Amino acid sequence: MKPVLFLAMLGLALGVGCRTAQPTGPPVEGPPVESSIVPALPHQRDAFRARIEGLFDLALEAVEERDAEGLARCETALLRELNQLPDSLARDNELLVFSAEILDEFDRLREDLSYGSGEPAEGPPDPLPVSAEQVADARKKADDKQFDLPVVVNAEVTSLLGFYTGPFRDNFATALGRAGDFLPAIREELARRGLPQDLAFLPMVESAFHPGARSRAGAQGLWQFMAGTARLYDLRVDSLVDERNDPFLATTAAAAHLADLFEAFGDWELALAAYNSGSGRVRRAIQRAGGERDFWRLRRFLPRETRNYVPAMWAVLVAVKNPEAYGLPAITENPNCLARIPVRGALDLAVLAERSGLPEESLSAWNPALTFGLTPMRGEYQLAVECGLEDEVAGVLASIPEQERVRRFIHRVAQGDTVSAIAGRYGSSIQAIVAANGLRNPNRLSIGQTLVVPRDPIGRLTGSSSARVASTGAGPQRRYVVRQGDTLYSIALRHRTTVAQIMRRNGLSDSLIRPGQVLVLAP
Repeated sequence: MKPVLFLAMLGLALGVGCRTAQPTGPPVEGPPVESSIVPALPHQRDAFRARIEGLFDLALEAVEERDAEGLARCETALLRELNQLPDSLARDNELLVFSAEILDEFDRLREDLSYGSGEPAEGPPDPLPVSAEQVADARKKADDKQFDLPVVVNAEVTSLLGFYTGPFRDNFATALGRAGDFLPAIREELARRGLPQDLAFLPMVESAFHPGARSRAGAQGLWQFMAGTARLYDLRVDSLVDERNDPFLATTAAAAHLADLFEAFGDWELALAAYNSGSGRVRRAIQRAGGERDFWRLRRFLPRETRNYVPAMWAVLVAVKNPEAYGLPAITENPNCLARIPVRGALDLAVLAERSGLPEESLSAWNPALTFGLTPMRGEYQLAVECGLEDEVAGVLASIPEQERVRRFIHRVAQGDTVSAIAGRYGSSIQAIVAANGLRNPNRLSIGQTLVVPRDPIGRLTGSSSARVASTGAGPQRRYVVRQGDTLYSIALRHRTTVAQIMRRNGLSDSLIRPGQVLVLAP
């Protein structure tokens, strides 16, 4: 069959499927994926990718037409495709990674639609017209600087250079002050992986070097990871721990992600564009541009934010390499040295602060991934402390009795919960919960609401009942792509739910699952 005819028939089939599929419920967060040793055959992989990318193109059209139902139908069709993968594809790691990226992209599309625009209104602004003299001046200032990325200075870059050193100057200078805290560790990680050192300034474009930054699409942290992509690179993201907020752990993940993107595209401008909007979008832009791989020629086929993302990165590099010429402060680097000590089970940072004499603010700053200042009950958590304090803190930890390590629990309200029932579950009291959360009406709780549950001041909780800290409530629904070796029990254990709940939520009649299958995790 001729390729053009095949693609036309494929598009027709996908269009019908996307329009007729029925939505099955709210979509949820993306999956972690691990390596597999069984590759799919090339033609099988390509056909699957073509079907999924066709669905995504139709989803883009739905967003442009402000068609929320059409977007939901496309996502339902996508999940059906993923759940019906044949074994030859379900064990292919490349396709599992691709599936996780697509799920992240659907999250972005949903956010785009909900905010009333087909594309995000954040990120660098659209370049404005500049004169040939302005471009020539910018080039002259960049000519004697050394770059290890393929920096170009053209009209778009010159315009964004004017933005960063003009209207955005004060914010830019503040961000440069923050950069000094992170650049040494970022450069060390880039050097370890043999990556260009200039990539150290990518967080300026992503988050203005703010480790707590959060985008309206759900990207978070210094490197602005979406949850699904973060899990791909072994960052933990759940109700208690969000390692996207730890700038040092996130740097390790970001360097690995950038290395993978460069390996995939062989071009740093395309790799950076893929970092911003996903490799699937960049591949589709290349296809729409007739196979063109020059970023500047296929740029118009990319989302608005991505079109401006690479020029913004080049503008940032030109500015930071020549601060005097642009009236910017020099960066003062402040290397942070943090060590990690293992903590098994739940620990309240407030308790550790009190016992050790260390400021609770410092412990929290060293461990920004701990959303509520509590380590998880199950497993071992690597607690960060300032270098030189490892033995002291380990000794303090060993001296704290098990029943005194936690003063509060975190509970996410599920259907049927009452303050009285929650108090009984954790050995707290109605009065303590009401006071800790400022509840005006304890009889009106919202599903998904997060409550701080103070521990019984008398310490009546035993070791067995304190294990309930692992059940911190339902949390929002999440999507999970089954990995090789997974069982329903291991998935339920990892995501704080039960086998019965997963089976009921997904309409499973038995416990058999296979790699590549998409599960909705029940509250």
